[in-house]
Amino acid sequence: MTFTIRRAEPSDWEACRAIRLRSLLEEPQAYQSQYETEAHFEPDQWRQRLASAASYLVFDDDHVLAGIATGLWAADRDMLVVGMYVAPEARGQNCAHLLLDAIADLAVRGQGRRLVLEVAEFNTRATRSYRSYGFVETGRRRTMDRDPSITEIELAYPLPS
Repeated sequence: MTFTIRRAEPSDWEACRAIRLRSLLEEPQAYQSQYETEAHFEPDQWRQRLASAASYLVFDDDHVLAGIATGLWAADRDMLVVGMYVAPEARGQNCAHLLLDAIADLAVRGQGRRLVLEVAEFNTRATRSYRSYGFVETGRRRTMDRDPSITEIELAYPLPS
């Protein structure tokens, strides 16, 4: 199966809402936010999210949305990777790497220094995927604000200068 990546536009808010809510239902401990919060967002909130960040969507051969990831600039020229999700039926097929490629390309064009993300310590499948891409631990760990029983590990991927 092949996949197509494209940058999400504000007009894609319904598709982005659907996959984001799916991610929060299926993997609730992997995200800082909660389904109960985001399910009540108004359409304008979803449009604003898409207008203010670089979200990328991955579609399968049948044009079914299979994943999403967002890049946000940090003050230190790092690009934060947030809200990464690949549907279970598309995992292991390079979707995560395609999403990371799109965000890395944007960061390189913007003279970014590195990609940075946080992953829940127990999320070994995601961690394995990020490491296979080239991410390494920075040594920073923190407890998740909404659930202090979850430790998040910071990973970084240096970008070519």
